[in-house]
Amino acid sequence: NALAHLLVQRGNPAEAEPIVKRMIEIDPSEYLNYLELSKIYENAGNYDEAEAQLLKAREVKPKQAEVYAALSGYYNRQGEFEKTVEALNTAADLQPENPQGYQLVAVFYWEKAFKDKRLTKAQEKEYILKGIDATDKALKLNPDYIDALTYKNILLRMQANAETDRAKIDALIKEADEIRNKAMELNKRKASGKS
Repeated sequence: NALAHLLVQRGNPAEAEPIVKRMIEIDPSEYLNYLELSKIYENAGNYDEAEAQLLKAREVKPKQAEVYAALSGYYNRQGEFEKTVEALNTAADLQPENPQGYQLVAVFYWEKAFKDKRLTKAQEKEYILKGIDATDKALKLNPDYIDALTYKNILLRMQANAETDRAKIDALIKEADEIRNKAMELNKRKASGKS
């Protein structure tokens, strides 16, 4: 696998492909070989075959978070947002003790809601709420997770901007302020070494 990876890195995917295929023949249960073959096909522009290899890796190791991370990266490069976050959510669920997976999901929802100007207001709100839900999952695992606090603060403010009910807007801003203040306090403690 190291030789095939080196050949791909050096721009020799045609030489790497038969090596990886042979490695798959020898050990069809080794998911990393499918991931490597997927990279070869994707780099060659053979996207259907690249996806097929990722799906084969998932079939071989359905509980391996790394497989879903590779799937999410592939789908993200293809511009398939829904498939990207589905794979990210699965990867996060496979490591339920790790808040970073859920936080990564929140980042993708924030970015989509913030940057994609083609979204309807309903879609934007849906993604904001899903992003908040992902930060909540991360914060449930680590209530002092600064990145999750920061993104939840931002997402709550985005939600407030989408609301028309003054009382709801005020409640969201108040919650966002509290979260921002907690994140700032944690950052101060971290900077002073008082974690």
